[in-house]
Amino acid sequence: MIYAGIDLGANSIRLFTLEEGLLFDEPCMVAIDQKSHVLAIGKEAYEMKGMQDEQVRVISPIQDNQVDIQVLELLLEQLCFQYKIFRVFTKTTILFSYPTSLSNEACEEIKNTLIQLGAHQVFYDREIWFTALGSQLNLSLPKACCIMNVGSNNCDIALFSNSQMVRYQIGEITGQVIGVAISSWLYQQKKLLVTENTLEEIIRTGGSILQEKEALLIPVVGIDSQTKTPKNIQISENEIAILLEPLALSLANWITDFLRSLSIQEQKDVVNRGIVCAGGIMRLKGMVAYLQDKIGCPIYLMDDPIYATLHGMEIVLQQLSM
Repeated sequence: MIYAGIDLGANSIRLFTLEEGLLFDEPCMVAIDQKSHVLAIGKEAYEMKGMQDEQVRVISPIQDNQVDIQVLELLLEQLCFQYKIFRVFTKTTILFSYPTSLSNEACEEIKNTLIQLGAHQVFYDREIWFTALGSQLNLSLPKACCIMNVGSNNCDIALFSNSQMVRYQIGEITGQVIGVAISSWLYQQKKLLVTENTLEEIIRTGGSILQEKEALLIPVVGIDSQTKTPKNIQISENEIAILLEPLALSLANWITDFLRSLSIQEQKDVVNRGIVCAGGIMRLKGMVAYLQDKIGCPIYLMDDPIYATLHGMEIVLQQLSM
């Protein structure tokens, strides 16, 4: 039996098996020709964006909380074929996570697609559930436990008690929102156009919420918006901090509103136990301390916030394999 997990997101798709570990961790994109033949998936497809070839389309199958099931089917088929997930005389169990915003109907379509491709059985649940499991917290306790996941295209918070998710909410502050803010600022203030890869590098190396006395200078390469020629500049992480602080404040206010919607006992539990967080955005310099100060509640960052969902899925697959 093969036990495989697919962490399905709008920004990236990850594939792993219990036997071989992480096999694929790349953009959730597929490049196809006019006859819908797959030319590339993942990073290779992403690098084909903007090609001057009308016969090539590069598509993200999950956008604006909607799924292009036909394109996703092509991506999943190529991914499973490439890594030999379905084999003769071997049954395959697949577990997939999905963004909270996707509908049950879309998930059932994805499940049916995987079964048609060759899966023996398919299970799925919300990404936030697997993130909670990956936190290693005891979710079976009667006391409330709060989990938050803020990544590239997701912003989820949920309350768990007695092995149940009793409340959850979707927010608006995501990595994509932060990237758009930085891109717009570079265009308006620096007259610079940059790629998505450059934005990700800026966020990774210089993304900060708090200003520093000795601010890091970040080299940025882009295209001058006026002359259309290559341009190199340096920006300070304090400039980024000034830009991102209002977004961090909006995130703090959203969390506070969620906590206020809880019962008095649930609020007490969260204040006592804190909020456990995952997702790349929570790794921004100063983010945890900033939110903790604004909310007045302990904030804990998981040891491996980027892959917390995968760790939770691995726990479930191990249970299924027993």
